[in-house]
Amino acid sequence: LKRPRSRPRPPHSSTVTPPPAALEEAMPLKQEVAEQLTGQWQVGLFEAPCKAPLPCLLGCCCMCCMAGKQRLEIIDVLGEDYVCCGGMFPCGPLGNPQDRNCAWAEACCCTGLAIAGNRFLIQTRLDRQNTACDDCILWVTCLAPLVLCICQCAGCDVPEGIEHCVHFMTITVDGCMLAQQQVEIDHVKEVGFAGANPAIVAMLPPLQQQMIGQARPMGPAAHAGMAAGVGGPPMQMAMSAKGGFMNTMAPNGMPWWQYCQGIPATVDPGSGLLVGPWGECLAWAKVFEVHNPGWSSDPNFAGGPAGQVVHAALSTCPPHLRAATEQAAERLEMACGQAAFNGAPLPLIGQRA
Repeated sequence: LKRPRSRPRPPHSSTVTPPPAALEEAMPLKQEVAEQLTGQWQVGLFEAPCKAPLPCLLGCCCMCCMAGKQRLEIIDVLGEDYVCCGGMFPCGPLGNPQDRNCAWAEACCCTGLAIAGNRFLIQTRLDRQNTACDDCILWVTCLAPLVLCICQCAGCDVPEGIEHCVHFMTITVDGCMLAQQQVEIDHVKEVGFAGANPAIVAMLPPLQQQMIGQARPMGPAAHAGMAAGVGGPPMQMAMSAKGGFMNTMAPNGMPWWQYCQGIPATVDPGSGLLVGPWGECLAWAKVFEVHNPGWSSDPNFAGGPAGQVVHAALSTCPPHLRAATEQAAERLEMACGQAAFNGAPLPLIGQRA
């Protein structure tokens, strides 16, 4: 009996309490994404008031205006469409492109999420990692309001001065975040933006990969990035089948359908595994399944990401080779699954799931 390629897993249901403003502003990146970040900010969060005093002051005094203006600048530099909260919460219309002027509504109604969305886009597209000092400031700002709220709910008489101090700290960190981010945007406007780091893109959810894949980067380095296969016009995505894993991004920044296009599936006679671009695609599909457990509830991934890759690979084979190719794909999928279970690097790609 053949083992199913991708066993659907029921989505986990849980009641989520909306985070307070400070927590929204400091929402951390997923660990697997944060591990891929290597770039440095032009200005540290602690240095922002001294090195960027005007943006910091504007961010403290009128953070709604600053956050909205900043989002529009970010999507102009990246060449992406506006998606609410930077696509961090792809629920219903929040996961679809909207009129760019909606950025002002987001900034006014959900200021904390707007600031967090700006930071998320900068970190994942421009490759900027937080320093230990940045993380310390953000976590303190995140936890202080929660401790204050817990004390008040427990009936503790919290002095009014402490409440004012916590609120002042939150506003100050908001201003510093906006200033740090603004300096980064101005820097990228000068040097240009060629496209997101493929290693980071590979770790992002499908919506984020789609947003990046449909982007048209602007600036002096944009044409060089396009030539290298990073980013590209929406026409590239329209050429492939709608939805599915083959529309997600390969580590080189190209959609998988394009990366594997015109290349027949190949079996290594020594190992008996599927190799070449199709083997890499299948291995990354297993990584995708591990990092995106909700794929089973998405109709675009019917049959499973790995199953979609195998089906596409078999379509490149002549009829007399399909059985052997399918067996090689199943062996590779089992080897990748075992490696993921053991926390070892996956075959062909050397990436831990």
